[in-house]
Amino acid sequence: MAVKRRAYRIGEKIQSVLAQEVLRLSDPRFYLVTITSVVVSSDLRHAKVYWVATGGTERCEEVSEAFESASGNLRSRVSKDLGMRFAPQLSFYYDDSYDVRDEVARLLSRIEKP
Repeated sequence: MAVKRRAYRIGEKIQSVLAQEVLRLSDPRFYLVTITSVVVSSDLRHAKVYWVATGGTERCEEVSEAFESASGNLRSRVSKDLGMRFAPQLSFYYDDSYDVRDEVARLLSRIEKP
């Protein structure tokens, strides 16, 4: 149980560091990108970073490329700010939960109309 709590705490810290770093970076592809959550493995070696960007799914490819090009810089920043012995390997994923929520709401509204 303590391992899960620690992984959750580290995930929150990584999310905070990455959110600040994305704002600080001068890459225009990171404009209006939000880090929604970070899930860290129990051994703290891997972290899945979920993000969403305004502008819809059209920007997904562009933002994904931006994260891939900046992943080394972001990983070193996480390591430095958290003071960890090793930096977790960061994997970036588009968070489609908002799209799914909107689709469900749209379908439900269609059902309610006569």
